[in-house]
Amino acid sequence: MRKFIFSVLIFVLCLAGIFAQTRSLTLNDALALAMENNLSVKRERISLEAAKRSADHAWNSILPSVSLSANDDIDLPEFTNNFSLEAKLSLSFGAEFFAVIKKAKLDYEANQISFDEALCEITSQVKELYFSLLLAKENLDFLKENIENARSQAEQNEERYRRGTLSEMEYLSSKLSYEKMKPELKSQELAYKNDLKTFCLFLGIDSEEVFLNGNLEDFISQYAIFFDEEKKSELEEIVKNEEVPSVLNLKKKVESARKDVSAARLTAYGPSALLSYSVTPSKQAASLGLSLPLENLLPFSKGADSINAAKDSVKDLELQLMEKTKLSKAEFSYIIESLEQKEESINSLKDSVKLAQANYDATRFAYTKGMTEFLSMQNASKENLEAKLSLQNDILENLKLYISLEKLCGISAFNSEEK
Repeated sequence: MRKFIFSVLIFVLCLAGIFAQTRSLTLNDALALAMENNLSVKRERISLEAAKRSADHAWNSILPSVSLSANDDIDLPEFTNNFSLEAKLSLSFGAEFFAVIKKAKLDYEANQISFDEALCEITSQVKELYFSLLLAKENLDFLKENIENARSQAEQNEERYRRGTLSEMEYLSSKLSYEKMKPELKSQELAYKNDLKTFCLFLGIDSEEVFLNGNLEDFISQYAIFFDEEKKSELEEIVKNEEVPSVLNLKKKVESARKDVSAARLTAYGPSALLSYSVTPSKQAASLGLSLPLENLLPFSKGADSINAAKDSVKDLELQLMEKTKLSKAEFSYIIESLEQKEESINSLKDSVKLAQANYDATRFAYTKGMTEFLSMQNASKENLEAKLSLQNDILENLKLYISLEKLCGISAFNSEEK
């Protein structure tokens, strides 16, 4: 009895060890991990936090300067000792103070835009990699199914050859067909394993044994439900009104650049004041000064060049905005038209897969009855596999179009916070 209990315990521990090394990963899991662990996201977050800190502390440029000095002078040759002590406070304030605060705020807004764009880009990359891995896994399953059929057929042919009901050429041909598939399977398995490791590295997790949940056809169905005709009409209005994220971001940059021109003017032409107050054991002194940078009134001065450079940035961003507005509308139309075309293509390929499978089943049955040659069955098997692969590849291309539509319109059919 003890021996039996010990054996069961060992089995349970081994089973627990196996499951501890595996990890089931949904698309939402992958998105959440990327947002938390991806190095690009972490770097963008650091830049954003630094910009926010600079914006919050921009006012510190007007902090007064406080100093305390002590001197002990010895006059030779009399060796008289002259000790002095002085405390001094000075405060400098100029129009550039407002420019500094504005600049810090603009830098933070620009970093916020960059951070949002980075998150959107990472989200798109995660989805494309996830779906590509699902495709590779499904292709592997198809290949394994074909190899299993080829192995079974080779064994049957070997038995028929021994009974003398099949020629040696037919038997050897079936065995060769089976053996030729093995290296291709090993190659695809290795490629899938390496791609999965790369994906885990991208998510910031260990390259442990990971299983991806779902299949491409389920994701296509979810996307089709989310992007129904009502949703597409809503998105069309958003694009028409120039409210897509890429356009809105450029509008924000144009607005910031225009404020940057005002900041440059304040820095170049604004007056500055200096207030100082000093105290010594023998006296107190205060001074107040006002200065105006008249040299910046010259058209070739450094201040004037800074203003012109800021104006040039505005003009460049305005041109980018015009181009981005046109491109976003063209891209939206292209994606919608491509989705409609892909939907028709996928439906057609689904019919082709059914026909190819039926043809293979019929040809294989005919071959077992001696009614057709092995080459015909081999061709039917190849056509069946190619039809399935074509369908899966088309589904992946369709998914990529949906991802592009999400990225363009700044929405997501899948929420990384939902588990």
